[in-house]
Amino acid sequence: MIDAAFASGDNDDVEAVAKFARQTHPANIGEIDALLAYYRSGHPPDVPFNPVRNMLAAAMASGRDADVEAVAKLAKATIPEDAAEIEEQVVAYRAERQRQKDEAAAAARAKLAAAKFWENWKGEGQIGASHSSGNTSSAGLSAGLSLARKGIDWTHKLRAQADYQRTNGKTSVERYLAELEPQYRIDERTFAYGLTRWEHDRILGYDTRWNLSGGLGYKVVDNKKMTLSLKGGPAFRQTDFIDGSNDTELTALAGLDFGWQLSPTLRLTQVASTIIGTTNSSTNSQTALNAKLTGALSARIAYSAQIDTSPPPGIESVDTQTRFTLVYGF
Repeated sequence: MIDAAFASGDNDDVEAVAKFARQTHPANIGEIDALLAYYRSGHPPDVPFNPVRNMLAAAMASGRDADVEAVAKLAKATIPEDAAEIEEQVVAYRAERQRQKDEAAAAARAKLAAAKFWENWKGEGQIGASHSSGNTSSAGLSAGLSLARKGIDWTHKLRAQADYQRTNGKTSVERYLAELEPQYRIDERTFAYGLTRWEHDRILGYDTRWNLSGGLGYKVVDNKKMTLSLKGGPAFRQTDFIDGSNDTELTALAGLDFGWQLSPTLRLTQVASTIIGTTNSSTNSQTALNAKLTGALSARIAYSAQIDTSPPPGIESVDTQTRFTLVYGF
C-alpha cells in the first residue's frame, strides 16, 4: 500500500497510509519512517511544517478542551495572520465536542430510563468496634449503611445506623436509626423531598420515634469540590416513650447536607436536621472526616450530637458520640 501511495504522488494519501501502517505493523515503524523520510525528500509537503499548528492538532486529537483553548490562544498570538483560520478550526472542534457530549448525555439518560428500580444503587457500609478493661469494662459496636440511587429526575436515599455499647455490665448506648428520603428534581438546583425516619434510643428515653416530612430543597453549591443543599418543610412526629406515654404533634423540619473535597483522599461532610415542635425540638448533627486508604476502603472519624430541648425527666438534653470506623464504598 505504501508503494501505491508513493506512486500516486498525493501527500495526504501517503501520510494516511503511513499512519495506518504504523498502527498495524508496530514492529516495522523504523522502516516505515525511513521510507516516509525518503519520500518526503523528493515530495515536500504542500503545507510547510509548522510546530504551532502541529501542537493545536495534537491538542484537538487528545480531546482535552482546556488544552485546545490554551494552544489555540498561543497559536493565534504566534501566527496572527492565520488567526481567523485557527478560530474556525476551534469553533468546529467545539461544535464536534458538544455533539459528542450531547450524544453521551442522551445515552446515559436512556440507560437510566431503562434501569429497574433495584439497579444503579451505590453506597457505602461502615463498621467500628471498641473494647476496654480495667477500672472500666466496656465493649461497643457501630455499624452503618448508606445507599443512593440517581435516576433522571428521581433520587432515592436510604440510611441505617446502629450503635450499641455495654459499660460495667449495663447498656450505655442503644441507638438505632433508619430513614428513607426520595427527592424529585424540579430544576438544576431545586428539588422536592419526602422523608421518613424511624429512631430508637432507650438511653434518651424513647422506644420509638417517627418523623415524616415533605417540602422543598435547594442546592446552594454544587460542584466537584463542594456541595451544599438546604431543605425545609412541614413535618409530623410521633414519639413512644419507655415509660409508656406518647406524644404526637405537627412540627417543621429544616436540614442541610454539606460536602467538601479537601484533597483527592480527604473529604469533610456535615449532615444536620432540626425538628421544631411546640413541646420539644430535636436536632441531629454529624460531622465526619473521611480519609481514603486504598481503593474503595477508607477510614472515618465522625462526631454526632443529638439535642432535645425537653427530654424526659432524668435525661440529659445533649447526647454526643465520636465514632472511628472503616468504610467500604460500592
